Amino acid sequence: MIAEPQAYDVVVSLAGHDKGKLFIVTGARSDRLFLCDGKGKTLENPKCKSPKHVRIVTGGGAPASDKEIRQTLALAAKTAFAREERLLGER
Repeated sequence: MIAEPQAYDVVVSLAGHDKGKLFIVTGARSDRLFLCDGKGKTLENPKCKSPKHVRIVTGGGAPASDKEIRQTLALAAKTAFAREERLLGER
């Protein structure tokens, strides 16, 4: 069973023009998630996306500003990249 993304989880988009991009979940309503990246999609203007079109990368803490969102996503990207490199090297 796949876990549903919760508020403040870091997720990666699996579909759409933003495929592969990292976001932070800032909220949810019925069958839609509100996603922010701190640049184009800010806390004041989040992106709406279906939960089936994202995958959880890591859990996270509550960001207070768009700058903190950008910093959290940069750290998550670095961690995910290092983990992926390790997995590719083991083959």
